[in-house]
Amino acid sequence: MNRVFEKIPILFLITGAFMSASALADNVKVNVNGMVCGFCAQGITKKLNKTEAVEKINVDLESKIVSFSIIKGKSLEDETIKKLLTEAGYSVVGIQREKP
Repeated sequence: MNRVFEKIPILFLITGAFMSASALADNVKVNVNGMVCGFCAQGITKKLNKTEAVEKINVDLESKIVSFSIIKGKSLEDETIKKLLTEAGYSVVGIQREKP
């Protein structure tokens, strides 16, 4: 009986580590062509802010990269990102996702 109770804390540690890793938000970097000015950055920011899944948007005109985080518990598919940015008038070259 004591051996069962000895293993319970280990089970909670393993489960907790798995749950916390899966709860982390994605950081997304999108390579975008067609951005040339502050109005472009503002338009992209407004478009992405309309989704409930995006936070911490940064538009870097020089490197042509739009980066943002996906809110924990939310999702945003690559196809949706492409659609949003295409509707805003830009072309998506590539999308890269990273876990923090």
